Amino acid sequence: MKIKNNLIKGFLIDIDGVVLSSNKLINGSLNFISSLNKKKIPYRFLTNNTTKNKNQLVNKLKNAGLNINTNQIISAGIAGISFLKKIGSPSSHLYLNETLSKEYSIFDKKKEDKKYVIVGDRGHDWNYKDLNKIFNLLMNGCELISLHKGKYFQKDNDLQIDIGSIISALEYCSGKKGTVIGKPSKEFYKIALDSLGLKPKNVAMVGDDLFADIEGAQSLNINTILVKTGKFREEIFNNSLIKPDLLLESIQQINSLI
Repeated sequence: MKIKNNLIKGFLIDIDGVVLSSNKLINGSLNFISSLNKKKIPYRFLTNNTTKNKNQLVNKLKNAGLNINTNQIISAGIAGISFLKKIGSPSSHLYLNETLSKEYSIFDKKKEDKKYVIVGDRGHDWNYKDLNKIFNLLMNGCELISLHKGKYFQKDNDLQIDIGSIISALEYCSGKKGTVIGKPSKEFYKIALDSLGLKPKNVAMVGDDLFADIEGAQSLNINTILVKTGKFREEIFNNSLIKPDLLLESIQQINSLI
């Protein structure tokens, strides 16, 4: 085991596939979060979810049985709003789902002079016509902002293509590199560390995604724990050069670290 228990003073925790599976708690999740609360160890749920606002994410966890507050969730969707405000709240073209489009409506008031294209999860609403619109917007001077760049996610028992593939295609065709807000970007992990008020060596990221969770956290030298639940696949793990500091069967085994 590469992680030294006495160095870990806080946790970053992915939600789907680590804590929840089909909106139900994975065995060990409740005990782990309860232990963190009891021992007053700070933690943040770190998610690339861009289909729900923060209150919906809190309710999702509360409905599953976890008593948390909005300050304990850092989502790519909400981080995107903070980023846009920091750069002057520019008028932007929005390619988001209905829920997040409402949250981002403050950036869609001017009908002309839009300089950015904001892309997030839209489920099955993607089509070639919209992709071609975004491509032409980029070719005509707009900049691309991706709320995350996930490769795939788990639904039921299968992996589903995530928006990372769409972003990569747009970058390839336009020759423009997009700004990524959520995982695996360094900036997203910096936001998480700042929220905890801890140094990378004192934090562990718990995830089921080698790329978004493990590689992303390792870019800032954060300790990493990969669990074999959710989107974890043995074949992908064995064929990857990305390796976590610790590989566990599930979140249930992390209690021994605290």
